[in-house]
Amino acid sequence: MRLRVSAFVALACLFAMTAPALAKTLSAPLDLSQTTKLLNLELKPGHYLLVANTESGQVEVIQGRKVVGQVKGQLVNLKSKSDYSEVLIDNNTIEEIHFAGKKQAVRFST
Repeated sequence: MRLRVSAFVALACLFAMTAPALAKTLSAPLDLSQTTKLLNLELKPGHYLLVANTESGQVEVIQGRKVVGQVKGQLVNLKSKSDYSEVLIDNNTIEEIHFAGKKQAVRFST
């Protein structure tokens, strides 16, 4: 009986640790030549990767191997699939992220 309980606890722990990895994510590269805002974040010039959770709209901003910020966007459906990943920027402010081959996008409102 003790062995079964231990095996169950081990499986439950394993599932709990891998559950975040099972969340569906989409990513888009971002190269900035000037300081740009993303909601409350100020991104300096450089190369970033934007990783969006398609269930929650949470977006992680990664530079190198470090998460430099997280923001919450609004998930929206586009009329058609994007041909490529792109980040829409207006007045040095990121407004929307489109993902290659997907109709889903993330929009940011200030």
